[in-house]
Amino acid sequence: MEQRENLLDIIKVLFQWKKPIIYLCLGVGLLSALLSLLLPNYYQSTSIFYAASMDQAKPGQIFGTSTTDTDFYGNDHDNDRLLTIAESNDVADYLIQKFDLYTHYDIDTTNEKAPFKVKEKFFKYYKVMKTKRDAIELSMEDTDKEQAANIVNEARAKIDELYIKVVRDQLEKLQQSLQKNIEEKENNIAQINDTLIHYRNTYGVYSTEAQGEKFAEQILSTESKLARESARLATLEKNPTISRDTIALMKAMAQGYKNELKSLQEKMQLFNKGVSKVTVLEREEKELGNRLGFQKVQLSQLETTVNSPISGINLIEAGTVPVMKSRPKRSIIVVSAILISLIFSVIGILLFDAYKDVDWGEVLR
Repeated sequence: MEQRENLLDIIKVLFQWKKPIIYLCLGVGLLSALLSLLLPNYYQSTSIFYAASMDQAKPGQIFGTSTTDTDFYGNDHDNDRLLTIAESNDVADYLIQKFDLYTHYDIDTTNEKAPFKVKEKFFKYYKVMKTKRDAIELSMEDTDKEQAANIVNEARAKIDELYIKVVRDQLEKLQQSLQKNIEEKENNIAQINDTLIHYRNTYGVYSTEAQGEKFAEQILSTESKLARESARLATLEKNPTISRDTIALMKAMAQGYKNELKSLQEKMQLFNKGVSKVTVLEREEKELGNRLGFQKVQLSQLETTVNSPISGINLIEAGTVPVMKSRPKRSIIVVSAILISLIFSVIGILLFDAYKDVDWGEVLR
C-alpha cells in the first residue's frame, strides 16, 4: 500500500509539472532539429570483393604442370594480407595525395601536425572490414557523393596493385635466383667443355664408346697380319729359290706391321688413361645440360608469369555513387534529444520535489 502511495505521489508531482516538461521537450526538440539541419550530409560508397588465390601466380598452375587443383578464391591468410594492405599508410598516403584531402578537409599543410590530422580524419570516414561471409567490405564517407565513390574504387585498385606487387616481388626474386643458377651452370658447362677439349687432345679420346672398339679391332687385325707375314717370312727364308729382294720386301712389311702394332698399342694405352676422365666429364656435362634445359624452361615460364596480368582480388561489387545519405539521421537525433531531455527533466523535478523542504542555508552552515 505504501509503494502504491509513493507511485501515486510521483505521478502527482509529474502531473503538476507537465507543462514545463512538455515545453522543455518541445524546445529541445526544436533546437536539436535546427542544429541537425546545420549538419552536413554524408554519403557512403561501398565496394565488396574477395581475395584471389595466389595459385594463379604460380607457374605450375598457369602452365598445367602442377598436380594440384587451382583455387580461384583466397583463404583466410590472403584475406588478412588484403586487410593489412587496405589499412596501411601506403594506401592512405596515396589517396590523400591523389584527392588532395588536405584541402578537402581544410587542414593547413604548414602545420607540423598536418599529416597526423589528415590521416586521423581520413580514417574516421574510411572503413575496411571482413564480413560474416569472409568478403572484404571497403567503404568511404564524404560530403561529396561522387568523391566517395571515386575514393572507394581508387582505394580498391591501389590495394590490388600493392597486393600484386608483393607477389611480383617474390616472383622476381625467384626469377633472379633462377637466372643466377642458370648462369652458374652455363659457366660450369663451359669449364667442363674446355677440360674435355684438353683431355681429348692429350689422350686422343674422341668417342669413348666407338673408339675403344675400333682400337681393339685394329690391334687384332694388325696382330693377325703381323703373325701371317712373320710365318710367311720364316717359311720363305728357308727356300733358297726365293730372291733376296722378295725376302727384304717381306721383312719390311713385317716390320711395318710391328711398328703399326706398337703405335696402336701406345695409342690404346694413352686412350685407356684418359677414357675414364673423359667419360666422367661427358656424363657430368650431360646431366648439367639436362638440368640447364629444364631450368631454362622454368625461367621462361616464370618470366611469362611475371609479365602476365594478374589480379589480387575477385570483385563482387564496385563502389557506386550513393543516392541516399548515410548520416546524419536527423529524426533519430531529434527523438534522442527529446527522450534525454524528458528523462533528465523527470529526474530533476523528482529531486527538486524530494528536497524542497530542506533548508539548504542551514545545511551549508
